[in-house]
Amino acid sequence: MKILLYIISYGFHLVSSFIFFLLIPLPFLIKGTMGESGRFILLLRVYKRMMWLAHGALILALVSGILMLTSWFSIWLLTVMGIWLAIGALLGLTAKMCRLTLERIEIKEGAETEITKLRHFSLLLSLAIIVMFAIKFLRYV
Repeated sequence: MKILLYIISYGFHLVSSFIFFLLIPLPFLIKGTMGESGRFILLLRVYKRMMWLAHGALILALVSGILMLTSWFSIWLLTVMGIWLAIGALLGLTAKMCRLTLERIEIKEGAETEITKLRHFSLLLSLAIIVMFAIKFLRYV
């Protein structure tokens, strides 16, 4: 029964990591579509929904990760939890800037400040996700 719970938790953990993997190219896609208004708006609308899913995946990753834990007191766990908190904060900031940018564009106001913040937060989010993947991969190397 314990092995079955571990396998199910591992599956949910993989699904949530896949959702985060899809967030990695966001800053590069923002940079590439900024000159094309229609594509930029479409990109933000798609990623706004993906970030909504990523918030759920963040909780799913936490719960499934806790269910797979074998040692509660390790430097690796503290590192992963710190990165998890950073990802959560950056995900919230990126989602907020995405929402504010879309609102500004829809009411035809200047959104340069929001776009700059969106690019910065999404880049930091991508880096945090890559660091999380690296930390988890390096554990088994």
